[in-house]
Amino acid sequence: MQHYVVSIGSNCGDRKESVAKAIDWLSGLLDEFKASQIYETPPVGHQGSDYMNAVVTGVSDMTPSLLERELKRYEVECGRDLYARIRNLVPIDLDIVIADGNVVRPEDYKRGFFQIGYHQLHLADMEKQKG
Repeated sequence: MQHYVVSIGSNCGDRKESVAKAIDWLSGLLDEFKASQIYETPPVGHQGSDYMNAVVTGVSDMTPSLLERELKRYEVECGRDLYARIRNLVPIDLDIVIADGNVVRPEDYKRGFFQIGYHQLHLADMEKQKG
């Protein structure tokens, strides 16, 4: 089993609902699942609408490449196509940021859109250990 930390974002349509649906979908894909709250952040690297974001963690027997394929398949099902990419419209964006303790997307790891949710999950784990 591998441990994953996945970043979720959406900047168009019902952003909060899109992130909530992705969280629900991921909860069926990963065991020992935990999700941060959904929160809003500004866009990074382009002009456009603000994002709604969340971060989730969980374990799976899928390899990183297989999990990545499943995440990208879900994005396409939600409308993340070439037209959306050209217009900086992100119906949903799912990225593995940490796989088995290794940061695989260092630029995303440093960004507020990831760190906010990641810290929420880390603080929740610390509180759980205290209690």
